[in-house]
Amino acid sequence: MGISLELGCRDGHDATKNRWIQAALPGIIRGVISIPRAFLASVLTLASLGSGPLEAKVRVMATVFPLGEFATAVAGERGQVDLLLPPGAGVHTWQPRPGDIRRLAECNLLIFIGANLEPWLPGLVKAVPGGKVRSLEATADLSLLEAEDKDGPGESGHGPLDPHVWLDFDIDSLIVRKIADVLSLIDPAGRPEFMANADKLIARLRDLDGKFRNGLAGCQGKDIVLAGHGAFGYLARRYGLVQTALYGLSPDAQPRPLDLMKAVDYCREKGIRTIFFENSVAPDLSRTLAREIGGRVLVLHAGHNLTREQKDRGVGFFELMEENLKNLRDGLGCR
Repeated sequence: MGISLELGCRDGHDATKNRWIQAALPGIIRGVISIPRAFLASVLTLASLGSGPLEAKVRVMATVFPLGEFATAVAGERGQVDLLLPPGAGVHTWQPRPGDIRRLAECNLLIFIGANLEPWLPGLVKAVPGGKVRSLEATADLSLLEAEDKDGPGESGHGPLDPHVWLDFDIDSLIVRKIADVLSLIDPAGRPEFMANADKLIARLRDLDGKFRNGLAGCQGKDIVLAGHGAFGYLARRYGLVQTALYGLSPDAQPRPLDLMKAVDYCREKGIRTIFFENSVAPDLSRTLAREIGGRVLVLHAGHNLTREQKDRGVGFFELMEENLKNLRDGLGCR
């Protein structure tokens, strides 16, 4: 196959130049082929860097789904956000793999909840070369609910504070602003975009908060009876509801027969006919309790992670919360 070159400028010696180039071309090609690939790749990389500005995206790692959603919205086109938890994994019981150490070491920012929600995180960060990762603790400097755990002092799966702050949309707005501030420190040129994206997301959160406030204002019942652990304390506090969970905050606890009997008596006394359960746990216990009171079960999403099926469908945080609102209105008899 013949290869011809065209020169950018022409003069009286064009024909001579072209004949010289055609004669020399096979030797030039053989010389290029003999250059070690690694060296050639480095030369091409330097050439591409010199040809124009290349802006690397800020790489962010989030521990739980809501933080990943918020970071993605704020970072926009200037960021690449990954979720540490694989689909379907429980934030309380998941254990990192060696590959997660590498993923964490490659990121520019780690965003986590704190308040002992991620008990495996200190060990993971310690395993990163150097033992340091730039991080943002979402619950730092926030006023957190105290745990009302039924397991006794020191036995809570979380610790003394409730970490499920993302179920209070006003707190979410504070977290979003924190994310924008930290991203601006990492990528100062992106600050206007980060702040504008944060404003848009906060507006959506305020709209969602208004939907919950209006939608839960005229309900016959106020009791969220959960056949599971109490992940909805912040939601209940914000909208004047009462959360009653069979085993407090600890995700690993098991209800005792006495707890079940008390729950049945409580529901009968207050005329409660709906038992809620988290989508991430089996509904067996909720169905047993509902059967005892002649009631039914409805699902609520704690939202810390997605199932594989939800991820494949592209389900988002706002969609999960709106489904929660729909089921709460149904279960609590709201007008």
